[in-house]
Amino acid sequence: MKLHDALTGIHQRAAGRHPLSPTSFDIPPPDSGTYTFNFVSQSLYEEFPFLRSDNENMKDSELEQFNGLFAWLVEQLRTFSEPLTSTERSLTNILALAAMLECNNLVWDELAKAVPKISKPLLLALAKRIKETKINGKHVLMGLSCSTSRAQTILADVASKNWRSVEWILNHLSMRIWSPDKQHASAALYRFDRPRLESILEEERDFFEIAAYVLHAPTIQSLQLAIVSKNWTLKFWTLYRSVRCAAAGSESYPIEWQLLLSEAAKVPDEWARWLAVLNEFPGRYPQLQQALGNTLACATSEALDTYVSSIQDSSDFGRAEIATALSVFRKGAALRDRQRLWSAGFKKWEEWDFGCTKYAKSILRVEKSALDFLVIGYLTECLDSKERAKLFAKIQGRALDIERNWYSDITPAMSERYKLISTYQLLAHSEAIVAGELEWLWGPILYKPIWEDGSPYRNLKYDNPSAKPTFISN
Repeated sequence: MKLHDALTGIHQRAAGRHPLSPTSFDIPPPDSGTYTFNFVSQSLYEEFPFLRSDNENMKDSELEQFNGLFAWLVEQLRTFSEPLTSTERSLTNILALAAMLECNNLVWDELAKAVPKISKPLLLALAKRIKETKINGKHVLMGLSCSTSRAQTILADVASKNWRSVEWILNHLSMRIWSPDKQHASAALYRFDRPRLESILEEERDFFEIAAYVLHAPTIQSLQLAIVSKNWTLKFWTLYRSVRCAAAGSESYPIEWQLLLSEAAKVPDEWARWLAVLNEFPGRYPQLQQALGNTLACATSEALDTYVSSIQDSSDFGRAEIATALSVFRKGAALRDRQRLWSAGFKKWEEWDFGCTKYAKSILRVEKSALDFLVIGYLTECLDSKERAKLFAKIQGRALDIERNWYSDITPAMSERYKLISTYQLLAHSEAIVAGELEWLWGPILYKPIWEDGSPYRNLKYDNPSAKPTFISN
C-alpha cells in the first residue's frame, strides 16, 4: 500500500490497535543534552527506514507498524496533560513522528478525526513552539551568500514593504526557513484551535516568519487564514504564493483571490504595493486575471487609476493576460468606470509613444503593447465615429509628411512609419469592433493603411531588411 493510501482513512483502521511506542524516544540525547526535533527525527528514521525509502508500496509488516505508530500518536493527543515532567520532550516526539508519517497534508486531518478535541496544555504547548522557534532573517540572507550591504538592502525593503524588490528572494527561501516542527505545530493548531493560530499570525509582523508559514502550509489553509486576517503581509504573500503555484499547475482559488484583491483595492497603499508585483509581469499569473477583472469591475475610481499606472507599457509581455482581466472588467463595470479606465490607459499609451520618447529608441516593426486593450476601449467607448475619423486623418497626415520631410538618416523615417502603422492597427480594429467583431485584442491580422501603396519600392525604402515585407500588393 502506498503512503497516501495508508493515511487515507487510517483513523478508522487504527482504532483499537495497540499503540507502537518507538524505542527511539528512549535514546538519550547527545553530549550536549539537547533533545531536538532533528535528533528525534533521525532516530526515528533509523528505527523505521521504510518510511523514507524510495519504495512506493509498504509491506504488510510495515503497514502494521505504520498503523501502530498512528495509534501511538492518537493516544498521546488524548492523554497529553499537565503536569508533565518533560512537556517539551513529549511535544517534540509527537511533532517528529507526525512529520515522519505525513503525506499530502493528511496526517493531521486523520488525527483530528480520531481525536476531535485536545487538552488546553497541549494547545498552549503548540502555540509556544510556534512562537519560540523564531527565524533570524539576517542569518537566512547570509546563508544565501548575500553580502552585508545586500542583506541590509533586502531587510530595508522588507521593513518598507517594498514587495516588488523582495519578490525575487521568496523563491530562494523555502528550505532556508523550513522548520518542520513549527510547520506541524501550526498544522495541529489549524485543526484543533484555529482562532489561536489566527491570533498568532495576526500579531506576526516578521516577513520571514510569515513566509515560513505561507511557503509550507497547504494553500487553502493559508488562504482561509489570510481572508479573515488584518495582517496585510500575510494576505499578500498568501495570494502571491497561491497564484504562482497555480501557474505551475496546482489548483486555482478564484473566489478566495477575489476576496483578497477586493479588500486590498479599498486600501490605496496596499493596492499599489500588490499591483507593483502582480502587474509587472502579468504573464506569470494567468489564473489570477479573472479574479482581478471582477475586482476592477467593483473598484473605486482611484483603484482603477492605480491599476492603469501599474501596467508596464514598454513591452507587450502580459498583453493577453491584461486583456483577459479587462474583458471581465468590461462585462461587469459601469460605462462611466470603463471610460475612466480606457481614458487613463489611452493617455498613458500616448505618453509612451512606443518607447521612442522615454527610451529614445527607434522601432523597426509593427509594435504591440500591453496597453492595446485599453486603447481599443478608448476608441470604441469614448470616441464616436467622427472623432475616430479625425484621429485617422491626423495619422494619415503624418504619413504624408514622411515623404515631404528631409532626413539625414533613414532610421527616423522608418521609425515614424512603423509608429503610424502600429497606431493604425488599433484604429482599424476598433472600426471592426464597432462593425461587429467580437475579439477586442487585435492580431494576427495586419491591417493595411490606405497610404501604403504596396509597391516593392516602398517596401525596400522603409521596411526593416531583417524582417519580412510589411505590405506588398499581389
